[in-house]
Amino acid sequence: MAATQLDLIENRRSELQAAFLAFGSVSEHLSGAFESLGKQVAQLRADLGEAHAGQEHLAARLSALIKSLPGGVLVLDRGGHIQEFNPAALDLLGEPLVGQAFGAVCARAFLLQRDAGPGAPGEAVELRSGRFVNVSLRALENSGDVVLLTDVTESHLMQASLTRQQRLLTLGELAAGLAHQIRTPLAAALLYASQMILPGRSEADLTRCAQKTVSSLKQLDKLVNDMLAFAHGGAAREAVSVSALLEQVAQWLRPALTEGTRLTIGTQAPDLMVRANAPSLVSAVLNLATNALQSAGAPLNLELLARRSATGRAQIIVSDNGPGVPAQIRERIFEPFFTTRASGTGIGLAIVKSVVEAHGGSVCLADAAFGATFIIELPAEERQ
Repeated sequence: MAATQLDLIENRRSELQAAFLAFGSVSEHLSGAFESLGKQVAQLRADLGEAHAGQEHLAARLSALIKSLPGGVLVLDRGGHIQEFNPAALDLLGEPLVGQAFGAVCARAFLLQRDAGPGAPGEAVELRSGRFVNVSLRALENSGDVVLLTDVTESHLMQASLTRQQRLLTLGELAAGLAHQIRTPLAAALLYASQMILPGRSEADLTRCAQKTVSSLKQLDKLVNDMLAFAHGGAAREAVSVSALLEQVAQWLRPALTEGTRLTIGTQAPDLMVRANAPSLVSAVLNLATNALQSAGAPLNLELLARRSATGRAQIIVSDNGPGVPAQIRERIFEPFFTTRASGTGIGLAIVKSVVEAHGGSVCLADAAFGATFIIELPAEERQ
């Protein structure tokens, strides 16, 4: 019995020794693992410290670059409020900026106020200070937008000066050619006026001479007015309704319509607006319509249409069902003094082209199955 107990005790002792040995081995292994983990943590902390320092250096460099940019930079939050800006943006737009809605800043700083912001992409917009900028907006991933303002004042003024010089050059060419255009009606007016002072003229002869004189003077007056319209193509402008412009053209046209002539005024965009010098633009459209009446005679269907193009620009369409324009002269119709009519001056379409281009637009003779279709295209102005 005593031997059995001794054997049991000895077995327990052996088991305990084996357990202590196993515990010691595991402890050594855990100690090594903890030491390795500690080294890894220390390395990670060192790496994070270097990365943070690198990020701070990169952020500082980026901030310095943005501040030194010649163009303005605005950072907007998702609600369209300004969060950051650089000195160039402050110089262009003035204070306050931080926390302000971008739309409110546009209304304060830009001469042309628009609900959707200033200008179309690539379009120079005038500040109230008199400077011109291009405005572009880009979305930032998950964090709002960035607005870039590029000062184009110098290039805009140079372009305006170049346009004016080109207009004056063309005006000089027109004036040179205008001499013989003026000579005919002037000579006629002088002839009929001199006949009026001859003795023994009857009342009927005097009336006829007076009418001929007035007719010649009216032709002279039209030539002078056309030249003035050309010279003042860049006159002051304001936002005007295209539908209202067409109605003014119609008011001038209706008294000149002959029997069998049908005039149609239409619009596919009742709210369409343009920034224009209304009298000069009305005169340009009226010139196209009058050409149609003089070329076709009666009966004639004449249509004036306002619409918005696929690119959002304003279009004024003047079309008729007359004889159209022969293919061999289509490329020359806008040349000064080019005309196919014996009584024509050849200035009308050159004036139309000049006025439209002075408004930042274009005019062309479109392809048509019959008749003539002229398309005037201008930058659209958003209704306030």
